Amino acid sequence: MLIPSRQHGLIDYGVAAMLGGLAASRALPPPVRGVLGAAAAYHSSYSAVTDYEMGLTPRLTMRQHLGLDALGGAALLGAGLALRRQPGSARALLIGLGLAELAVVAFSEDRAASGPRLLGTEAPPGYSPLDVPKPVAEGVHIVDSLMGGPLGTELPVRMTVLCLPDGSLLLHSPTRFSPALGEAIAGLGPVRHLVAPNIAHWTFLEAWQDAFPEAVTWAAPGLRQRGQVRRSRVRLDYDLHPSPPAAWGGAITLVTVPGGFGFHEVALFHEPSRTLVLTDLVLNLEASRLPALLRPVARLFGSLAPDGMPPPYLRAIIRWRRRAATRAAERLLALEPDRVIFAHGRWFEQYGTTALRRSLRWLFG
Repeated sequence: MLIPSRQHGLIDYGVAAMLGGLAASRALPPPVRGVLGAAAAYHSSYSAVTDYEMGLTPRLTMRQHLGLDALGGAALLGAGLALRRQPGSARALLIGLGLAELAVVAFSEDRAASGPRLLGTEAPPGYSPLDVPKPVAEGVHIVDSLMGGPLGTELPVRMTVLCLPDGSLLLHSPTRFSPALGEAIAGLGPVRHLVAPNIAHWTFLEAWQDAFPEAVTWAAPGLRQRGQVRRSRVRLDYDLHPSPPAAWGGAITLVTVPGGFGFHEVALFHEPSRTLVLTDLVLNLEASRLPALLRPVARLFGSLAPDGMPPPYLRAIIRWRRRAATRAAERLLALEPDRVIFAHGRWFEQYGTTALRRSLRWLFG
């Protein structure tokens, strides 16, 4: 019995995710990881434009797709045979993957039962209502929004609003701005602080700076040195240090989690509410809110609820400075937060310390 096109599509994305995960594994030598990473990108790119159930837009026929599959399998097989200086186990992995892919090609239908139909999701991608402040605890609000994801998708993203002792507001990881949202936030108190907590969560800052020109912008260490930031119009007033700014009134504890390649994520612990605010250190996506083609990838990465782990590439970057990152994670757990809010997915509304320990198991294991 031949493999139908829909099942073949599921295999395609599962294999691409597996290849990407293996490419991030430091247990493999760099040349082998490079081959696996290139294979992951290659497979996912043409799968997305195949005229079958798992595609996004019809550009390639199923027969053309199988031809590209065969080329990919042959390339993996050839790489395993050619990399003679690499360990035998790593070469065997490439050869086995290549042979497996060729076998799937040989036993797959060469016609699709139907075309792309996976752009919808079972649930809205965000946590409605969107782009409005929602109370979480005394002095804590969140704003759920959306941001662009891979292949034209939308993913949930979240801003946290903290009230400081003087009544002013701190906006952590600002999301997309609208006049209505700005007015609603201003109704909670004067906006005096904007925080860009890591290298990824700064892209919406400019609109908030224009709306609240008196607000001071605080940045994670090293953010201002990044080329994309330097080329933008965004203003970064001060870098964050281990000690929180005096202007925050002693209500917040800072913990910086370091990584390789200049990565830093600054976590904020709001002491009055015992709320820990993270960004990407926890990723707890709900499958029903993801496009179907991303679900197997998120599951393989361990980023679906309740696993809550960041993707393998970010784990690898943080493990680059594992000793310092582990110490920082121990500090986060020692704070014993009641709840943990982060940028993407279902945040931990209760049993925050227990849930956080589970999500950080990749760093302590």
